Amino acid sequence: MKKVKPPILIIDDNEVDRYILKRLIKEANLELTIFEKKDGQEALEFLENYEANKKEHPDGFPPILIFLDINMPRVNGIQFLDEFAKLRKVIEISSCVVMMFSSSEREEEKKIIMAHDFVKGYLVKGSFKAEDLKEKVLSAIDTPIQGD
Repeated sequence: MKKVKPPILIIDDNEVDRYILKRLIKEANLELTIFEKKDGQEALEFLENYEANKKEHPDGFPPILIFLDINMPRVNGIQFLDEFAKLRKVIEISSCVVMMFSSSEREEEKKIIMAHDFVKGYLVKGSFKAEDLKEKVLSAIDTPIQGD
C-alpha cells in the first residue's frame, strides 16, 4: 500500500524562500506533499477550486497546513487570512491550519494575524533550524508526518 504524504501549501512570492522552506522540511524528515503558490490570490483560487483539486489529488487535498508569508503582491498574507476565514465556512477546509512564515517581526501585524484561531504559529524566516520547524509543525497538526 502506498504511504500517503499529508499535503501542505506554501504561499510565498519569493522562490528562494520557498526553496529554503522545502529544504528545511526535507532536513526535518517530514514526509509531505507540497503545493506552492506565489501569492494569496493564487492560493485562494487553488483552495476555491476544491472539487477539481480533490479529484486530481484524492489523497492530497485539501492541505492540512499552510505556510503563509505576509508581504506579497495582489493579495498579501493578512488579506489572505481574512478571505480564508470566510472560505473555511463554505468548503471543507476547516481542519486546515496556518503557520506564518515571514521576515516581518512587527508586533502590530502579529497581533492581527494571531487573532485568527486557525493560525497556529509564527516563524520568522532565517531564525530557525530544521528541528525547530519539525517541532512547530508537529505541534500545529495532529497527523503523523515523520519519515522512518
